[in-house]
Amino acid sequence: GLFKVAQNTAQTFATVAEAATEFARQGLSAEETLQRVNDALVLTRLSGMDATRSVEALTAVVNGFGREGLNTTEIINRLANVDAAFAVSSKDLADALSRAGATAQGAGVNFNELLAIVTSVQQQTARGGAVIGNAFKSIFTRIQRSKVRETLEGIGVATTDSMGGFRSAIAILKDYASI
Repeated sequence: GLFKVAQNTAQTFATVAEAATEFARQGLSAEETLQRVNDALVLTRLSGMDATRSVEALTAVVNGFGREGLNTTEIINRLANVDAAFAVSSKDLADALSRAGATAQGAGVNFNELLAIVTSVQQQTARGGAVIGNAFKSIFTRIQRSKVRETLEGIGVATTDSMGGFRSAIAILKDYASI
């Protein structure tokens, strides 16, 4: 299977084996490992990242958005589509998503929303994906702090829904922007 992945992705067997080793450490089945290796090496070709960094980025995104049930193929397809349609690279997207994914999901932000806001910020600022990802990680973490929530409530921005649950960080930021 690894030889076929190497052939399909135009990568050396050593590169494929390195990526497979990283995924095998995660306790994945042989089938899952082959699929993720293939997807990581497609990301490597799209983004210019090395295989290890592609494996790390995909793993972080899958783990960060695990509740959405995304697989690596879906992630790669979405990154490639955004890369082709907007002035943002797959590398910058992967960097931002891997840094902010887990905190974004904790703040009620789904994969597509995070992908969209990273793309928008990248186009407007030309900052790198790592910088954007770290910024959103900070924003999503801080917006959930009690003092920040109290301050937002004090200026008329609701942070909880009618059931008392935390609203999506995107909804809160939209309301804040309209003040």
